[in-house]
Amino acid sequence: MAFFLGQNTAQAARTDMVDVSNHNGYMYVSNWLGMRNRYGVKSMVTKISEGTYYHDYTAANNIASAKQAGIYQNGYHFARYQNAAQATAEGNYAARLAQADGLQVGSVLVADVEAPQQMAVSYDSNNYDNFVFESTVKKWGYRSDVYTMSSWLNC
Repeated sequence: MAFFLGQNTAQAARTDMVDVSNHNGYMYVSNWLGMRNRYGVKSMVTKISEGTYYHDYTAANNIASAKQAGIYQNGYHFARYQNAAQATAEGNYAARLAQADGLQVGSVLVADVEAPQQMAVSYDSNNYDNFVFESTVKKWGYRSDVYTMSSWLNC
């Protein structure tokens, strides 16, 4: 038995911000304009770096094309740090690459905290390490925040 209900009237939810990385490939002005016009996207966050060893090859392009489309640009760093010294090193690495990729001073540079290494660190230590990362990127002129996924927090 099959049912045909006619024209599909469902619409996607309006989205204020999208998260992109090398997994999405290079984003073009037309991609950003389509997301802005169809779904209300106003800003983006693109992966800049990970640890002190990885630079996302799509970041500079994604920042530049989002800017051309009038989308506000932000960046994120996939954190691997487990102590304050590592958080400082990763903060400097992320901010240096963000600057080189064209992320404007005053933009947000987020610490994406969900790596397995951090699950072995106490809650208080993680909080302090996140504070150190944020303080480090602020010295470069970036605002900062932390995000993770609820499953990592065992919510």
